[in-house]
Amino acid sequence: MHAFVFEQPGRIVFGRGSLSSVGESAARLGGRALIVTGRRFAASSGYLTKLVSSLREAGLVVAVFAEVEPDPSISTVDRGSRLAMEKGIDVVLGFGGGSALDAAKAIAAVAKLGGSAEDHLYPKTVEDALPVVAVPTTTGTGSEVTRYSVLLDPSAGRKVVMQGVAIIPRVALLDPDVTDYMPGRLVAGTGFDALSHALEAFLSRRASPLSNLFAREAATVILRELSRAVEGDRAAREAMMYASMLAGVAINQAGTTMVHGLSYYLTVRHGVHHGVANALLLPYALEYYAGTGGKVDELANALGFGGWRSLVLRIAELEEAVGIPDSLAAVGVSPEELDRMVNDALQYRRNLENGPVVPEPAEVREVYEKSLRGRRTFIGGLKCSEALSGT
Repeated sequence: MHAFVFEQPGRIVFGRGSLSSVGESAARLGGRALIVTGRRFAASSGYLTKLVSSLREAGLVVAVFAEVEPDPSISTVDRGSRLAMEKGIDVVLGFGGGSALDAAKAIAAVAKLGGSAEDHLYPKTVEDALPVVAVPTTTGTGSEVTRYSVLLDPSAGRKVVMQGVAIIPRVALLDPDVTDYMPGRLVAGTGFDALSHALEAFLSRRASPLSNLFAREAATVILRELSRAVEGDRAAREAMMYASMLAGVAINQAGTTMVHGLSYYLTVRHGVHHGVANALLLPYALEYYAGTGGKVDELANALGFGGWRSLVLRIAELEEAVGIPDSLAAVGVSPEELDRMVNDALQYRRNLENGPVVPEPAEVREVYEKSLRGRRTFIGGLKCSEALSGT
């Protein structure tokens, strides 16, 4: 067993009704709170009113920044941090999906450190930030427990990352009641984001026996519960919120791999939901890694599958069952984009170099080409090869 370091600061509160303790949690960390959230859901669902009331009842002064867009930009973070500084904010409450939570963490850092979000991006490490309370409303990103804030740099046309232990939320409040509002297609997309996190963390070259515990449990729960969660089963959605958090802990320790590195192009250039983008690439990336060594077989065995083909087939069939698009072509990507896609993906060295092997440009291209052709053709070929291999 190799040496490792496991660092996971922060308090995790899980359970139905736990949102009622948000004021008490924030009051332990500061006296002037900024709620960071998206433009619609918090207000339309009535949760924003509940949050403001809970914070004020706990004695906090409250300001609201409800301007976070999907895939939050550097400029959005800068606006939020300026508001935080103007109001003398000393605790940030993020409420929403991964975009709102990522924005909240970045705003907390910039408000504390000054400057622009652009001044604090990877490879720099954020050394200080205002304390954050994170309340996820989706079941996928795990942002409530990670040291990452993924942002969009529109001028460069690419995703960028702010990272550091300082931005891990001090408190993560996971209340499954909020997932009742999620449409099934969002449950499917965020669920595959969480599944990607779990599988990529296990395959990461930074994986440890401890991070693998979280990754394995998360993947097991997701493969079992996602279909029912998409259909609206409340117990399954509760399980998915738990699994998403576990997968977040896993990537907080081990990071992600080529699945994420190749998916960012789809989100930035075509507006594909991040989890759906991961799903579109996941089977083909796993097949690629399986051809380079035994790590995917090890993963498959850990999850109770006979070999990597059985695992990848299960994932592809689950995508089919929950309505993930069949191919990159189905989300508007054309073969003429391949050169640009490959060049873009190769810029995400942090992800590509974290897998069991580092893919060559031609291998990145092949993964994209297979996803362009589509999952249904892939499933047929996989079934044939599984039968021939006896796995």
